[in-house]
Amino acid sequence: YLEPHASSTSELVTEIISYMAEKVKIPNVVAEALLAGITVDTKNFILQTGVRTFEAASILKRQGADSVEVKQLFRDNERTVKLKGDVVANSEIFRDRISIGILDEKIEESILIAAQAADEMLNINGIEASFVLTLNKNKIHISGRSLGQISVQLILEKLQGGGHLTSAGTQLETTMDEAIIMLKNAIDDYLKDDENESNSNR
Repeated sequence: YLEPHASSTSELVTEIISYMAEKVKIPNVVAEALLAGITVDTKNFILQTGVRTFEAASILKRQGADSVEVKQLFRDNERTVKLKGDVVANSEIFRDRISIGILDEKIEESILIAAQAADEMLNINGIEASFVLTLNKNKIHISGRSLGQISVQLILEKLQGGGHLTSAGTQLETTMDEAIIMLKNAIDDYLKDDENESNSNR
């Protein structure tokens, strides 16, 4: 079942469940998992959120999903919070609207923390896209996030990565310094292509 305008798979699953019968009882843990999925994919009901997204959330609430329990699922330990804070605090603003950060810590969860830090950097005023680089298993991983004006997918595809408009990633077998240069070049190429396309549509 495909619906390009849906916010998430969780929204679609909730709709399908509600169509199965007039009276469906979803276990609380399932309802909370689905609500958590919607919350993550919409970045707290901000991106790709339509009327149907809120209707799905409403169904899940009526089925017993507890928003406080969902919030608890996203809590981090103190070390993770500090690491994310360090990435954001030491990030570089590139081309006025793109933030680039580095997670230096060599830990097992570095890729996950890098992705979360990229999300956090979108809270900075004027930032439309963010990238966080980290070293994991001898590869540089880049997590890209966007509010939708800039396609992190198209940028990271230039580095053999992929994803979608607002969330993408890639891996590079190179040094951190070289990876930053490659990323900046990919961003500049994207911005140049975007500018040329805008001019041709005028």
